[in-house]
Amino acid sequence: MGSLIKEEIENKKVAFIPTASLREGYTGYVGSARKLFKKLGAIVTEIDISTEAYSTIQSVFEEADVIYFTGGNSFFLVDQLRKTGTDGLLKKELANGKLMIGESAGAIICAPSIQYIEQMDEKPEDYSQEDDAGLDLIDFYVLPHYLTAPFKKVTEKIMTEFSDLNLCPINNRQG
Repeated sequence: MGSLIKEEIENKKVAFIPTASLREGYTGYVGSARKLFKKLGAIVTEIDISTEAYSTIQSVFEEADVIYFTGGNSFFLVDQLRKTGTDGLLKKELANGKLMIGESAGAIICAPSIQYIEQMDEKPEDYSQEDDAGLDLIDFYVLPHYLTAPFKKVTEKIMTEFSDLNLCPINNRQG
């Protein structure tokens, strides 16, 4: 993020959603993002959509200027968004002009489907959705961590196996 979005973030209220990271072993990126938002002068409200009441999520989203989703497991995040109804709430806020920032899983979920990422993100055993639909906010498929360790081989494989999709590979220094 850094200076590219400083004007968009400074003194703005950010709804910080770490839900995708909750079942991950490594979560250092969550702390890094938290620190960066604070360094940029944002007013951060952290909320886990898998445990908070819908009314609380709604209130936080309505008050926020920016809605940020961390990386983590794309399937867990989509499952929680859809189970809680937060997907509809998010779409409503975006339609009203709210800014959304998605990092890794937070960007993947914006695609029409997240099925292409299953080789990189293991589908949780308790995944409750009947399909792998994404939020369908964009008409392309973000492929984060492209050619970056430890995802080099799997991102190459996804690029080959899903060449029919409008894939947008991004390495860890881009985006």
